[in-house]
Amino acid sequence: MVYLLATVWFPPHKGEEVGKKFLEVAKKFPEDRSLGKLVLDGALMRTKDGIKAITISKVKEGKLDDALAKVNDMLAFYSEIEGVNSRVDTMATLVESLDIVGIKIPE
Repeated sequence: MVYLLATVWFPPHKGEEVGKKFLEVAKKFPEDRSLGKLVLDGALMRTKDGIKAITISKVKEGKLDDALAKVNDMLAFYSEIEGVNSRVDTMATLVESLDIVGIKIPE
């Protein structure tokens, strides 16, 4: 199972602007269950570099390219705000990751 981890960093003084943009993006890009399932939406934490927000989506098999395209389209909206940075990471579960490197979990 593939997961997409979308991370957005922004300065604290841009919080209101980012929040408004979040509402705009959520309306323009509603959850598409044909691509997968939203696991965690918009968890925030304060860091030494500002505010960090993450969203995690579980992607259906065969839908990775479409899901990545959607997430990248969504994150592009935030790039309009000065000081905002983002990235998307593709992740696998621990069991799948072990299998990738040739380690079989005992039954």
